[in-house]
Amino acid sequence: MLTRYFGGLLTQLSAFALIITVLLWLMGVPNALLMGAFGGIFNVIPYVGPILGLLFGLFITASSHLDMDLALMLPMLAKVAVAFFSTQFIDNNLLGPMIFSKSVQAHPLEIFIVTLIAAKIGGVVGMVVGIPVYTVLRVIARVFFSRFKVVQRLTVHLEEE
Repeated sequence: MLTRYFGGLLTQLSAFALIITVLLWLMGVPNALLMGAFGGIFNVIPYVGPILGLLFGLFITASSHLDMDLALMLPMLAKVAVAFFSTQFIDNNLLGPMIFSKSVQAHPLEIFIVTLIAAKIGGVVGMVVGIPVYTVLRVIARVFFSRFKVVQRLTVHLEEE
């Protein structure tokens, strides 16, 4: 199950990087692949990661056009920001819950609630380890406490491996 979780994480990272790269490429922003790759990698870190990815993209764009006038550079920076915000919205509301729910065989609402609880208990670190810990707990509960109705309902979608 943890292998499937990390596979889902890699899928989310790849999808995020691909969307950023394509959007920036379509908008004519140079270094789209570099910004997409780093945006995907940084997106793995909750809360701070998307901000770091955006700042990295803005930095690369600004440093690539140091000879440009600020009035000409601002539209390029705005394109980068729009691409990152749009991709973040798509990832947070569609891709992330769907990918993780399929990879750990849980309902998307379950993933959302686990992430919120993990954030409340452990902050950013809790959000990073929340879904893997929940997955391990579900497997342990299925093996040792399978006669309880609550455990049966929570683990009904787990495949036998």
